[in-house]
Amino acid sequence: TWGTACAHAGVGVALIGIVCETTWNSEYIATMKPGDAAKIAGYELKLDDVTQRQGPNFREMLAQFTVRLDGERLSVMTPSKRNFTTRGSSTTEAALLTRGASQLYVSLGETNADGAIAVRIYHKPLVLLIWWGPILMALGGVLSLSDRRLRVGAPKPAKALRGLQAAE
Repeated sequence: TWGTACAHAGVGVALIGIVCETTWNSEYIATMKPGDAAKIAGYELKLDDVTQRQGPNFREMLAQFTVRLDGERLSVMTPSKRNFTTRGSSTTEAALLTRGASQLYVSLGETNADGAIAVRIYHKPLVLLIWWGPILMALGGVLSLSDRRLRVGAPKPAKALRGLQAAE
């Protein structure tokens, strides 16, 4: 039935996503200063600027990256790192760019004495298939449940019972 086919297709979609992400993912780790550019999976990410901002209970470092693909400007990504002075802890807010089923992530690390920032850039091809697969599986389950003939414990139609009684 359609529900079973949909659920099995969902398993296949999720597996394709897992294989593509683990096989073809790319990672770039380096220290960068404003004006530096990183190249990963055909993308070029240029660190345009790094600014500091004061929040109500934190100090934030915000970086701005211009993303280009084949020389064409696609987007601006702005990852940040927040330091909470009262707690003595920090958090990192990664920037995310989704194109089709693939995603590009940029995350900031520590700042060096010379002002360079540790940067991690990840390209995850077809990573969203890992999420779309289970959604397709759930849709298949709903479709299967909607088919009364396939339910376990569903009462048999009265015609079948009459035929059994006549045979006795």
